[in-house]
Amino acid sequence: MSSTNTSSFRTDIQGLRAIAVLLVLVFHIWPSMLTGGYVGVDVFFVISGYLITGLLVREAERGRISLLGFYARRIRRLLPAASLTLVAAAIGGYLWLPPAVWSDLAKEVLASGLYVENLLLVQNSVDYLALGEAPSPVQHYWSLSVEEQFYIVWPLLMIVTGALATRLQWRLRGTFAVALATVTLASLGWGIYMSFTDPAPGYFLTTTRIWELGVGGLLALVGSGSGERHPTLRNTVGWAGCAAILVSAIFYTNTLPFPGYEALLPTLGAAAVIYAGSGPTSVLGRVLGNRVMQYFGDISYSLYLWHWPVVVFYPYVTGRDLTLFSDAVTAITISVVLAHASKYLIEDRFRHAPARARGEGFPSAYAMGGACMVVVVAAAALPYVRADSIDNDAASTVAQAAPDYPGAQAFLYGAAVKPVAVPQPAPGVAKLDRGPAYGGKGGTRCIAEVKGTDLVSCHYGTTGGKFRVVLVGDSHAAHWLPAFEQLAIARDWDVTALTKSGCAFADLTVQYGSPGTPPTDYVECDQWKWKALDRILAEKPDLVVISESPNHRTGGMSASQSQQAVAAGVVTMAKKLTTAGIKVSAIKHTPWLALNAPACMSKPGASPEACSGVRHKALRNAALNIAASLDPQIKLLNFDDAFCRGETCPVVIGNVFVYRDQHHMTATFSRTLSRALHERIQAAYPGTP
Repeated sequence: MSSTNTSSFRTDIQGLRAIAVLLVLVFHIWPSMLTGGYVGVDVFFVISGYLITGLLVREAERGRISLLGFYARRIRRLLPAASLTLVAAAIGGYLWLPPAVWSDLAKEVLASGLYVENLLLVQNSVDYLALGEAPSPVQHYWSLSVEEQFYIVWPLLMIVTGALATRLQWRLRGTFAVALATVTLASLGWGIYMSFTDPAPGYFLTTTRIWELGVGGLLALVGSGSGERHPTLRNTVGWAGCAAILVSAIFYTNTLPFPGYEALLPTLGAAAVIYAGSGPTSVLGRVLGNRVMQYFGDISYSLYLWHWPVVVFYPYVTGRDLTLFSDAVTAITISVVLAHASKYLIEDRFRHAPARARGEGFPSAYAMGGACMVVVVAAAALPYVRADSIDNDAASTVAQAAPDYPGAQAFLYGAAVKPVAVPQPAPGVAKLDRGPAYGGKGGTRCIAEVKGTDLVSCHYGTTGGKFRVVLVGDSHAAHWLPAFEQLAIARDWDVTALTKSGCAFADLTVQYGSPGTPPTDYVECDQWKWKALDRILAEKPDLVVISESPNHRTGGMSASQSQQAVAAGVVTMAKKLTTAGIKVSAIKHTPWLALNAPACMSKPGASPEACSGVRHKALRNAALNIAASLDPQIKLLNFDDAFCRGETCPVVIGNVFVYRDQHHMTATFSRTLSRALHERIQAAYPGTP
């Protein structure tokens, strides 16, 4: 996304920048219109690799590469505008986003300021709790982080390679080409490998992306856009490159495993356009060099910085999504205005200021970089400090005023519902109301991570109590734990929870994947569930209760086929338990809403009616329901009447906010189901204490 002074200004490259940023902009505003518009980032990478490598090669040929000078130019060029956007995002997030996201926002602002946002997203991409979360206003800094990490490694590689060439009297450009080609091919191979084995983190890693910058770097070494030899060939190559970029933008989707071999099309397309070096004498040169393209090329860096915060904040500020054409155009206009101001008031001011104004030598640049970091840290502190004051156990407020917040008991037992100002937990903090399995407030996390295979467990009630229960499953089992915890304390039960994120307790391999990436076989789940089964068989509790998501998928099957297969796998596991004399129940799947309930209710003008679910869509006839119909020894515990009334599954029941996302209960609502849980277990197994 950066630009670099070159010996001659290339209007074709500036036009290519415009194509790149407009693809990204349209993709983020109208994702269904340009499903592959994200390839604009790949085009940016090629441009940056070409320009930066060309600059470093010219310095090396003149004598030596100055690291201090190189980094000083990067600071002046990139940090002022990037830091301003981060400050605005932090303040905007504090003003408009729900308090539950403030802490995460602060971390992302800081990570973006340090140019490690991509590494933070790698961590989050394998965090089951992060799946389905609303994007942060600085998420797009992942690509800037990749570039900055490239800027650290690339000059060092070229300095070492140049010293080796001088020592051994090798040709400088040839030595550079061999070194860069080696890194580029290794990165490409790693990117293809990761796209098949672990595409979620692979999308953000510098090691899987650096080959795209390397392609541009190799092009700078080979030479491009010069001379009049083979003009027909260059013209053909240029148009072919544009076609490759546009075809990938139109026909690619966000389910492709990027940056695998599919990324070669837009990457080589960008390289072809640069190689063609189309000037004003060619049709392509005139297209890329027209005033509109040059303008968007000029503001491309600032437009990339500002457009995404506008997209994220717009619904919260206006109360409207970008589905209407007028709202989308308004968001684009705001983005362009902000980018224009940032370009001419910030970028150019610091980049082209007279030497006297910006200070002579390198120290002034590094001082400015330090000042930018201080400002970013201060901005990140605003939402972080405020987030720290939020009580993560949002149910504590409810505990002090339980009669006014009956929750499920309003539907199940006709409990009186008095008017209250705000439901508990409040929509802004409902995301945090996850219950004991997730730790917090000094507690121990006891739901197994996605990447782990070890058993971790929670224990509630009285050890060796008069009725021993094991709750097993995924996060949909964990969200029942607050109800079981209440029940264990009240009834002198011994309750153990064995749960693992995204894992089905079934005799088959399910798949796991982050949104937008192809799922892969969940081998960690396979290892974990057999350990869980062995432990249950060894402990022989009175009852095993299975609860899990209705969305588990298996390879090569449709959604409905997958649920049939998972159901058969659940029956197999249940038979191993019932054969050992252990009773088995399954909790019927709880509603899965069309919208993220807290995010929906946190928007201006939102209403419970607009954010609630429709019964026939929210309640799914999935694996556990099917398993209970296949095996009468699996007793189904049905709580539909606790969540839905008529055709509506409300987001607020009995003054309690029901969901912490689209499909997980808040711990507060789960606790209000404790009485019903006991009664339905007693109905399934008469004589239960």
